[in-house]
Amino acid sequence: MSGIRYILSISFLLLTVCGRSHATVFLSGEDERSAAIATIHTLWQQGDRILAKPHPLTADCDSAKHISQKMATLSRRFNYDQGLGLSQQLMSAALRYNNQGNEAIAYAMEAVDILSKAGTEKQKADAFIELAGCYSNADTDLPVKISLYEKGARSYHQLGDKVREAALLEMIGDLYQLKKDYTTALSRLKQSLALYQSAGFQRLQGVYALIGTVCNEQNNFVEGLRYNMLAVQTGEQVKDTSQLMATVYHRLGMSYHSINYTRQALEYYKKALLLAYQLNDSAAVQNYQLNIAELFIKTGKYKESIDTLNVAVNYHPITEADDLSYVYRQYLRLYLALHDYHKANTWYQKILQLYNSDKASAYEKTVSSAYLSLYLVETGRFREAATYLNSAATQQISSVQGNAMLERLRYRTDSALGNLAGAIAHFQQYTVLSDSLNSVAQTRQLGQLQLQFETEEKDKDILLLTQKSQLQASSLEKEIMIRYLIIGGILVLIVFLVLVYNRYRSNKRTNIKLEGQQLEINEQNETLKALLDEKEWLLKEIHHRVKNNLQIIISLLNTQSQYLNNEDALAAIRNSQQRMYSMSLIHQRLYQTENLGKIDMNWYIPEMITYIRDSLDTNAHITFKVDSDHVALDVAEAVPLGLILNEAVSNALKYAFPHQTKGNIEISFKATQDGNCFLDISDNGVGIPEGKNIAESASLGMSLMQGLSLQLDGTFTLSDNHPGVSITVAFRCKEFISNENIHTHT
Repeated sequence: MSGIRYILSISFLLLTVCGRSHATVFLSGEDERSAAIATIHTLWQQGDRILAKPHPLTADCDSAKHISQKMATLSRRFNYDQGLGLSQQLMSAALRYNNQGNEAIAYAMEAVDILSKAGTEKQKADAFIELAGCYSNADTDLPVKISLYEKGARSYHQLGDKVREAALLEMIGDLYQLKKDYTTALSRLKQSLALYQSAGFQRLQGVYALIGTVCNEQNNFVEGLRYNMLAVQTGEQVKDTSQLMATVYHRLGMSYHSINYTRQALEYYKKALLLAYQLNDSAAVQNYQLNIAELFIKTGKYKESIDTLNVAVNYHPITEADDLSYVYRQYLRLYLALHDYHKANTWYQKILQLYNSDKASAYEKTVSSAYLSLYLVETGRFREAATYLNSAATQQISSVQGNAMLERLRYRTDSALGNLAGAIAHFQQYTVLSDSLNSVAQTRQLGQLQLQFETEEKDKDILLLTQKSQLQASSLEKEIMIRYLIIGGILVLIVFLVLVYNRYRSNKRTNIKLEGQQLEINEQNETLKALLDEKEWLLKEIHHRVKNNLQIIISLLNTQSQYLNNEDALAAIRNSQQRMYSMSLIHQRLYQTENLGKIDMNWYIPEMITYIRDSLDTNAHITFKVDSDHVALDVAEAVPLGLILNEAVSNALKYAFPHQTKGNIEISFKATQDGNCFLDISDNGVGIPEGKNIAESASLGMSLMQGLSLQLDGTFTLSDNHPGVSITVAFRCKEFISNENIHTHT
């Protein structure tokens, strides 16, 4: 019965297409074939519309398969190769949307083979695209997939269809980005952008976001941020609310994440997450939650990170080995940060299992080897860590952060295994990479500065041309002036020679007298030198005894503390010991150097920081950055400055980083040429509690710092950095001595 309906429908279509009168009963063979071809193309359009839905259902795929079979039957009956190729292409698409990729490849290959001979250039291009879509993004499939898309792009180029060619180049650029070939990816994406723009295409947010991602992977954060911001601006201008816009928001968040702008990164991650929820895209929701969890780990919000990770993992099944490896790494990183090595071991074992399997990609195994090494180093298994670090060394990790982590792990491993030369080399490389990361804020400004620089250079060129013309105009006048100057110079020289001769005779007589006086002066100088040496010896002895007396007091306080149980008293004794040590360090330095009255702050400040760090045991979670000029201060200035430094850093260590939170403390001491000195101590800790004015606090430490600043005739400033606190002491050196005048004895 269905066959009869099918034949009747074909007959009706044939009559309609051919335009015959109702009196016509029989069709000629050629007319029947033309009607069948029209029917085939109508069926093709119908099947294409069914699969054009955002997320075709299984029923949609079954309908498309049925239409494909009808097309194939008609095409074979009337020997119509183009229709047969289109039917195979439709079948491939239906199977692909139904997650039957392996079966789809065979039909797509047949479609390419047929349409390359019997199809139009556009049909051939679409066949290449369909076959490319059947392959996954795995390392083994990427070269074939890219090659097919490039063939499709060439076909659209021949057709002059700039928009479709640009779309394919955009996909090719994205695939090269997945392949880690960022140079080729950027080239293809910029070709795509140029084609879009030449065609007047407005919806450029996708290609902008991809270019931004590739720039970030190349550590070109300025361009990465610029293109991702362009992507967001463009998407919002065209009022895009599709999944693409969620991706655009997410990529801008990643761009901010890469340069440690955590507030902005979280803002755009949340925008992407909200849009993904609205679109009911569970895979995207999970991906964005995982990135937010990573951001929380980075900022020390471990509880929020655990909650977000758990929600993400349970929200959508994770099947890809690389995705599983990423999740396992985040859990491992989180529990290592919490020093929960028992739970960390669970995730270490999961990563190890994937690492030893053939499921993960080569790049993912490289990253995994770095995290396996991290766990082994943190748990003291340095020899095992060295094996994975050597494995990671054979591959390339594109991010600066990843390479910095590897160099730090290699440094720690070599140090523990006694390879000091290797440890030093890796530490130096880690420092270079860390400095590169820390200079990201400056790098952001380079784009604006470059434009300003080029404008100034053009202004300079114009000024130079003007000056050159003025010089040429005055050159003739200068030649005449030089001629007269030469004549005058000769006359002056003659007079000068006469005067010199007379002066020579006078000086000869005077020198005879001076020689006698010089002998007398030399004898007096020898006497003064002996007195000066004696004075220096006495000063050294004084400084030595002062230092010893301070050490005795410190020891007495230490002995006294052993008999105390009161925490406040113990804290007061420790504070007093630190203050005395800061003064003792100055006197120790003075009797060890040739310059008895001056202290080089470039030496003193790092020594003081080392003592405070060791005494308060902060090696595990606090990073110090010291930047000090070579400036020599006398004792009257160095002692109060050392006490201020001790109070400020001690307070930061005690109150700025509760619960062993990781953080940074930066100490800077700078001096200007006119003798003004500036001591800055800043941290990125919790900052000043809201509503509390620390500067007006009646604490001993604050009073001491303010009083010592007044003793220096300087100013004391305390600022809340949100986060963190900074303290600045500004004063004028009584006697400024630069680094050229500092001589130390080591």
